[in-house]
Amino acid sequence: MFLLKPKFRSDVLHAIVPGAKGTVYATIRQNKTGKPLLEQYGFHPLAPGQELAANVQQLVSKRGLNKAPCTTVLDISEYHLMMVEAPEVPQAELKAAIRWRIRDLIDFHIDDAVLDVFDAPPSGARGVQEHLYVVVSRAALVQERVELLRDAGAQLEIIDIPELALRNIAAQLPQDTAGQALLYFEADRGLVTLTRDATLYLARSMDMGYRQLQDASVPVDRLALELQRSMDYYDRHFQQAPIASIMLCPLPAPLPDLADQLEQQVGIPVKQLRLEDIVQTTAAVAQDQVAACLLAIGAALRSETAAL
Repeated sequence: MFLLKPKFRSDVLHAIVPGAKGTVYATIRQNKTGKPLLEQYGFHPLAPGQELAANVQQLVSKRGLNKAPCTTVLDISEYHLMMVEAPEVPQAELKAAIRWRIRDLIDFHIDDAVLDVFDAPPSGARGVQEHLYVVVSRAALVQERVELLRDAGAQLEIIDIPELALRNIAAQLPQDTAGQALLYFEADRGLVTLTRDATLYLARSMDMGYRQLQDASVPVDRLALELQRSMDYYDRHFQQAPIASIMLCPLPAPLPDLADQLEQQVGIPVKQLRLEDIVQTTAAVAQDQVAACLLAIGAALRSETAAL
């Protein structure tokens, strides 16, 4: 996404994701054969009265997170992701043309925005590249994140988004070659991503999280409907074979019947994602810890060394 350097070359990538209660981190080492190795991950909570900057600095020093390139992940509320028609302009003029095109689609002035673009897959029966994905955020917010991590001693080179972190996770699954849906939930919101062959085709945010799904008054068929709409759009717009499987990302609070209920609604196999499905680990891990660190792990799985 936002690449702060044109390229980075390293077999190791740290992810550092500050939040309201502390900082999540993960370190991935890419292997030439086999799954990537998750060398470390966890949550570094804020001490009473501690500032976030001090928390991040303490974490970077304690875990040696200044020894390799670093990525971070914006919160879902901190950016917009949209698909727009690709303008017919030279590559050097692309971002300027995109800025003009989206100026009325965001809730702040375009002069205060920073954006990046990556290819949307070809659409229609002809397989023509007609659209681009645009990620846009407030420049001040991005600069604040840059300064927070660099002041802490991290070698920040990438600022990523949850949709692409989930894309990286899906890419590790064998089911991704036939089309894969991932469902990710925070407390009060969620994301569904549809990927195929390590490519993000579609992402949709949802105003429901695991707290709503724990509430018996919120039926699973609402989630099933959101998912079915996404898969129907994927089928029609991208002219792809139907999604073959659905993965539920780990949750901090167990919902043991969710996979079976959702599978009955959509008629597609629904499974729980396990950490060992995507990475090698050196020790057993708790499900709630995986849930808290999943986006950091996904961001650290990024293998591109240049812009998307």
